[in-house]
Amino acid sequence: MGASADADRLLERANRGVLRLLPPDPWLADAHTHLGLDEDGMTLDLATTLENMRLWNVRRALVFPLHEADRSPAYRAPNDRVLKWAADSGGLLVPLARLDLAESPIEEARRCVALGARGIKLHPRAQRFTVDDDRLEPVFALAEEHGLPVLIHAGRGMPPIGEHLATVAERHPGAILILAHAAIVDQERICDLVAGRPNVFFDTSTWGVSDLINLLSRVAPQQVMWATDAPYGNHLVSLALIGAILDEIGASDEVRQGIFGGTLEGIVNGRTPVMTDPIAPATWELTHAAQRVYTYLAAATPLIWMRLADGLGVSGLAAGACRSSDAVADLEELVTTACRLWEDVGPGASRGEVWSVAKLFQLAQIACFCPTAARRSYLCE
Repeated sequence: MGASADADRLLERANRGVLRLLPPDPWLADAHTHLGLDEDGMTLDLATTLENMRLWNVRRALVFPLHEADRSPAYRAPNDRVLKWAADSGGLLVPLARLDLAESPIEEARRCVALGARGIKLHPRAQRFTVDDDRLEPVFALAEEHGLPVLIHAGRGMPPIGEHLATVAERHPGAILILAHAAIVDQERICDLVAGRPNVFFDTSTWGVSDLINLLSRVAPQQVMWATDAPYGNHLVSLALIGAILDEIGASDEVRQGIFGGTLEGIVNGRTPVMTDPIAPATWELTHAAQRVYTYLAAATPLIWMRLADGLGVSGLAAGACRSSDAVADLEELVTTACRLWEDVGPGASRGEVWSVAKLFQLAQIACFCPTAARRSYLCE
């Protein structure tokens, strides 16, 4: 059997197994989905979105435009498309208006809210502004007036934003701030400043297991919401990532119901949860073998993202580390299959081909931190 067929088999097994990490009768709601066609070539249309939601039984998703070529003026055309798609979704999609601070942001926000937008998306990196920009003040005031969620990019490629976000949260307690990508841009400081605040939330759309473990050790679990980051992320890995962590630490069904969708559904309907204490431990132990596997796979991540060959040989080192200890032996099939597939598809492969490599590596990385959860879910039938 070839590498592609082996990868498909392992991913199908994972698709079935990850469901064991969900709470009973979950209400899945995705806090972070892009729609449209980005300038970088990434795309996601309405039909594919709805089909993915059907396959994974996702009941709701926050949606907003990608960084589209026809975004000027004021993101009007992409916003109109998303509003139309949301209207055609039968209530499954909750549209957010994406704004450009250089082009009439408050006017566009008001226009979209009048047309049915139920929140706002801000991307400081792509649109080149800071969270403390004076032009945002009326936008946050509008969100507070209507009780709207404001989803803010807080991932890679930005300066620290902790103090700015905390100021906004204090000044506009009625505005619901959702910090994308687990706020990895400034996670420690942000957590120090907003832990337990009833109007600040974090979505889980990040690739780092340790990012989410650290987040859950610092803030109330009611502040954390599952997200895919589609089309850059996917349902399988995003569910496995937060699901395995919650399973490994023994989170209650109530907490898991909230993180997987209950909290977001409440926010969409004007309800905010009661905050409790963080649930993850302050420290997390890995075996030396698991640390080695994780480190080598992490080194491979940017190469996969850029669709490059593994000239450094780090994936081979990860495979060798899997053979070094019984503690990680059950990761070997995931890693070696991904290595074979990566070699087969070669540099310049399609995103779809490389995404399969990335999924297998990510599932192995999760298992390094959450071996018990992984073994009872996607590492077995």
